[in-house]
Amino acid sequence: MNLGFLGTGTIATAVVHALAPEGHNILVSERSAANASALESAYENVTTGTNAEVTTASDVLFLGLMPNQTAPALAGLPFRADQRVISFIADISLTEIASLTAPAKVETLVLPFPAIAKGRSPLIAFPQSQLADNLFQNHDVFNMTSETEFKAFLSAQAVLSPVAQMLAEATGWAATKGADTAKAEAFLRSLVASNLTAGALTPLLKSLSTTGGYNARLRQHLEDNSSYKTLREGLDQL
Repeated sequence: MNLGFLGTGTIATAVVHALAPEGHNILVSERSAANASALESAYENVTTGTNAEVTTASDVLFLGLMPNQTAPALAGLPFRADQRVISFIADISLTEIASLTAPAKVETLVLPFPAIAKGRSPLIAFPQSQLADNLFQNHDVFNMTSETEFKAFLSAQAVLSPVAQMLAEATGWAATKGADTAKAEAFLRSLVASNLTAGALTPLLKSLSTTGGYNARLRQHLEDNSSYKTLREGLDQL
């Protein structure tokens, strides 16, 4: 399949890394020159071009542009009625994307994450698209049933950054107490990843609630200092 990427920022670049090994012909825009050049060097089936060249050559177009740059970047491009569009731009509605890319057909809004460049990763999508399901069949596509659900997931996923920051803080703290920094980070990443993927949250939390245990005491300290209340308030503000 001929895939085109308009915008080669962090997320679009990660998706190219995920899809290029599957043999698609991929054309990426020169907008982020360093990323585009690195992708072209890494894969024989990836080439770079102008936005117009990407649009002309592609059956499926992925939009990975910044919201304030989207309308100017798409203006005047040679979209076709037989093209399909997948947007990564969460802050622009599909209705507006459709008006900017007519007569192409807008399939869905997809939110990938950086880990997709390295292996199996979750994605959020709305509405469900068989095209997106097929393209990302080696990943976990969470199809939303409504725009309301999509917006809830869009905000909830923002917990990823605070969780990563917590692990960085714990790594730094351990280093001040005599631990090797690299070893501490590797351990904490493995600890969290393995336990979260092993099963549901409720039984995990129950298993970590032994009275007087380290996990229970730290969680209670965070609760006593309104950390979780602050988290919920932050999500409400997104």
